[in-house]
Amino acid sequence: MTTQLNRLPRRMAALLAVTALSLGAAACSSSSDDKASDAKDSSSASSSDSATSGKSAAGDGSDSSSSSASGSSGAGASAVNGGTKASNSSSSTGGKAATAGASASSRCRTAGLKAAFATGGDAVPDMKSDNQTQASVAFTNIGKRTCTLTGFPGVDLVGNQASDGTWSLTRSTKPVTTISLSPGDTTDFSITLGATTEKGSGTFQPGLVRITPPNEESQFSLKWPFGGAITKQDGATHPATYVNPIGS
Repeated sequence: MTTQLNRLPRRMAALLAVTALSLGAAACSSSSDDKASDAKDSSSASSSDSATSGKSAAGDGSDSSSSSASGSSGAGASAVNGGTKASNSSSSTGGKAATAGASASSRCRTAGLKAAFATGGDAVPDMKSDNQTQASVAFTNIGKRTCTLTGFPGVDLVGNQASDGTWSLTRSTKPVTTISLSPGDTTDFSITLGATTEKGSGTFQPGLVRITPPNEESQFSLKWPFGGAITKQDGATHPATYVNPIGS
């Protein structure tokens, strides 16, 4: 009995110790759970904030991209429109005139030119032979603006003989070029002649040469200064006498 009474305090102490350990473990578990919960909430909040921040950043990036694209598009449209306007302006003021060639304001007009045969040195045709030879006609810009000549002039030969009549020369097959003439500048073209020493029928004796600048209607009338005769072939398909383009 006494022994059992002696053991009772020790059992109570052990029971109290176990209870204390259980309570401590529960408190630790609760604290651990609270910490885990806080950590989870913190992690969730952080994740939510990151997602929100990411979404916001993505939204900002989208807006920036849109703004940038819109800006580029706007600048592009402005540049295109500006280019179109510039092009239209150019076309309306002179682009089409330039495209149309010498038929517009840049073309040399008969009234702004002077025409004359070249009579010095090798420019004089050999009219005392039975071979082809050449005469050169010079155009000088006597106007106050730069102008252009392109293509073939018109050349009509008026004969001295009653049987000669007027011969409109055919064109050669040489390629044409555009010649720009500043005020005072000169260019020329040549007339290839089928000279002959024969007399009478079958010959043509030039007396007057009517010259029309390219794309013009007004003519120059120049006296033929070289004498002689050429073989009359005004009805031939490939005559020995013909006109060459400006600059040839």
